[in-house]
Amino acid sequence: MFTHFRHRAAGFAELLSTPLPIESYLRLIDPLWSATSIPARVEAVIPETKRAATIVLKPGAKWQGHKAGQWIGVGVDIQGVRHRRCYSITSVPSDKSGRISITVQAIPGGLVSNFLVNNIGFGDIIYLDPPSGEFTLPDREKPNFLFVTGGSGITPVMGMLRTMEAAGEIGDVVLLHHAPNAEESIFSGELSDMARRFSTLIIVEVYTGPGVPSPEHAITNVRLDQLCPDWRTRSAWSCGPAPLLASIEKAWKKEGIEAKLNVERFRPAMTSGVGASQGGRVRFTTSDIETVADGRTPLLEVAESSGLLPASGCRMGICHSCDCRLVSGTVRDIRDGRIQSDPGDRVQICVSVAAGDVELEV
Repeated sequence: MFTHFRHRAAGFAELLSTPLPIESYLRLIDPLWSATSIPARVEAVIPETKRAATIVLKPGAKWQGHKAGQWIGVGVDIQGVRHRRCYSITSVPSDKSGRISITVQAIPGGLVSNFLVNNIGFGDIIYLDPPSGEFTLPDREKPNFLFVTGGSGITPVMGMLRTMEAAGEIGDVVLLHHAPNAEESIFSGELSDMARRFSTLIIVEVYTGPGVPSPEHAITNVRLDQLCPDWRTRSAWSCGPAPLLASIEKAWKKEGIEAKLNVERFRPAMTSGVGASQGGRVRFTTSDIETVADGRTPLLEVAESSGLLPASGCRMGICHSCDCRLVSGTVRDIRDGRIQSDPGDRVQICVSVAAGDVELEV
């Protein structure tokens, strides 16, 4: 603690001798003060599995709360560069302590996810966007739910289940959760305890093994009949890897009950064949950086791999934080194949790929 105080005091002395905006002085006194963002202090890092951890955060005064199931954009400073990713909130909205939590699973090669799981610590400051997302617990709907999740797709659902538990009633709920094995099944112990406390909650964990799940683990109408015979009558909520969501949407569409299905994606849904653009030369005009894109990688990732840090948020084509001006050339939207080629168009670079040479105002 003394070392921490000494660093703060040294930093304060340095600031007093340097002409900086008033916000810099105020942030030194109170790290959770900001006029432009929502700083949050790390209060705890709780391991969930070998590659997943819950980060408990104390947001600053600008935090206005969230709804169960929503996600937030998280800004993390790594080697002097702020990187942004989105994570579901796993805590109860009514937590009187004012703390919130996100649960992060480290992915191979994932800069931010690995940093949050393995390197961040107590007292560190990260930066939050306001909560977003429509995958939220209904206010008045009778709790007669079917949750189908895979991997870290359990995180928004865990926020919903904890919120139901805090209200004293979980109701008639079935959760089908898919994980490679028991050791990598996030929240497995807590979910088992929750099911023991509430007889109306049924937990079914499906272990798919490493790599791509085998066909017998695919969600089909027959398999749903076996695991949850009344699935057609339930309000369904699903979050997880793209193949899982594709099989779920196919099952519900086959029954003509798509209106009962709510889906949360970590990546935008891609139309078949849309990603097969020819790619081309990409020039970011503001930064005067030029590179080559393969026609499958979203232009946001192309910019980041070139050392740029464009504004971004959801990375799914929802929030429009990444919109930038098209100077020249052609881009293709990976969700529906829509082409944009008119100079001056606003392009969502998180869901657009190069369809030939392109210049963007980034």
